[in-house]
Amino acid sequence: MKALRKVLFRLTAFLLCALTVSMPLLAALAPTARADEEPVVNSAVALLIDLDVNSVLYAKGERESRAPASMTKIMTVLLGIEAYERGDVALTDLVNVNETAFSDVGSDGSSGGFAAGEQVPFEALLYSAILTSGNEVCNAIAEQVSGSVISFVAAMNSRAIELGCTGTNFANTHGMPNEHSYTTAYDLYLIVSEALKHNLFKRICAAQSYAIPETNLNEARVIRSGNSLLNDQSPYYYEYASGVKTGYTDAAGYCAIATASKDGRNLLSIVLGAQSVVAEDGRTDVQSFSDTKRLMNWGFDNFKYMDLLSTLQLIDEVPVKLGLGVSSVVLRPEENVSALLPKDADLSRVELHHTLLSDEPLTAPVEEGTVMGEISVTFDGKDYGTVKLVTNTAVELDRAAYIGSEIRNTLSNKYVRLAITVLVILLILYIAFIIYYNIRRANKRKVATDLARKRVQEYLRGQSEQRRSSPAPSRERPAVSDMDADPVREPVRKPDPASIRSQRPPETTTGLAFEEIEAIFRKRDEETKKK
Repeated sequence: MKALRKVLFRLTAFLLCALTVSMPLLAALAPTARADEEPVVNSAVALLIDLDVNSVLYAKGERESRAPASMTKIMTVLLGIEAYERGDVALTDLVNVNETAFSDVGSDGSSGGFAAGEQVPFEALLYSAILTSGNEVCNAIAEQVSGSVISFVAAMNSRAIELGCTGTNFANTHGMPNEHSYTTAYDLYLIVSEALKHNLFKRICAAQSYAIPETNLNEARVIRSGNSLLNDQSPYYYEYASGVKTGYTDAAGYCAIATASKDGRNLLSIVLGAQSVVAEDGRTDVQSFSDTKRLMNWGFDNFKYMDLLSTLQLIDEVPVKLGLGVSSVVLRPEENVSALLPKDADLSRVELHHTLLSDEPLTAPVEEGTVMGEISVTFDGKDYGTVKLVTNTAVELDRAAYIGSEIRNTLSNKYVRLAITVLVILLILYIAFIIYYNIRRANKRKVATDLARKRVQEYLRGQSEQRRSSPAPSRERPAVSDMDADPVREPVRKPDPASIRSQRPPETTTGLAFEEIEAIFRKRDEETKKK
């Protein structure tokens, strides 16, 4: 046993040592990133937004105050486009690039290549401000729109406040260093989001080049974008990019605001305070571009839209009265609720909370899509919206059940019950009266019949006694007188049977009604009294 314990002890010690030695190797071989793990970003400030749902996918120092550099020109071009859309200026208007447009641009600032006194179409100035980042161009736009640079800068700051910017102030139109010029990545997101609502802005910032027509001082020429993300000859070219603006000053560092579209999704990336470094292979890495591409790829690869709530989900069941063949109806969401989430998000953490408009059962008929309540969706503590709950199917009315229900409802009314009771009592009294009347009438008929029968019998007895007491008629033929022997005689008239019947009393009452018999005797009694 001691030997066995010694072997087991040595084996356990060996396994523990092997595990300890292999841990670094296993860690190196293990996956280095989860689907929702943040990317490596070298820039001082970075922000990644899904423009379709305005959802922040990544943020680093997004509220930190930074020098705006040429990001300022986005606001300048936005105000120029809004002036054009209001009709204050036309794209074809020739703008005179005054000497004052060159007053604060600095000798080391970027230029659009225009000369003082040159007359340039307003549209060309807008393109040049974004593509070549010309400082004098921005001043020329300001003077054309507002009359002076000072008035235009005031309008820039007012517009920033209107857009909800709380950490932004502009001291010039172009972004050259100024202690009173500052912004944040989040404020730039608000400004760019507004600018992207204008199709002209999207066309300008997506352009790789623009042809400026001949002017009074220069021949026609083509300007090209300084955005390396759009240049297919650049090592920083990004095939999904569609803008927006790049810039650099010593104070701001390398900056880039970019939009990109892939698989129906649209992202906005903002990086500020990036550096240009020399890599180990000797190549220069402008981190504003490399960080932008890294952010974009991470956003496209690790996030997708997922249905947190589907219209196919059956949420609750509500009882239905008087339904044809059914006693309940199922409720479902009226709309889908989707969210942009990490691809490995655990949807089992989705929480659904629903409420009904009423606890009472429905009464048929019920139409499909009838609103019955609402349902809210939360995921990881974030509210993703509330939609209506509606009936999934229609329910027809059971007419037989409906009629029975109406009868029961009617009979349950106390006034109806009282009326029915009164009617029943009146009916019973009426029936009793009819029975009583018929009994009385039958009795009267019986008395009248007995009386008539008695009188008939008396009458017959009197007739019989009269015949017995009267002498028998003579059978001798009367002698014929001479007059009777007259050969010319009047014809013997036959007596009228009706007159005979009227002159002699009836000898029988056979076939006569009791009322007629009673009338005969009443008439006879009256004649007797008169005699």
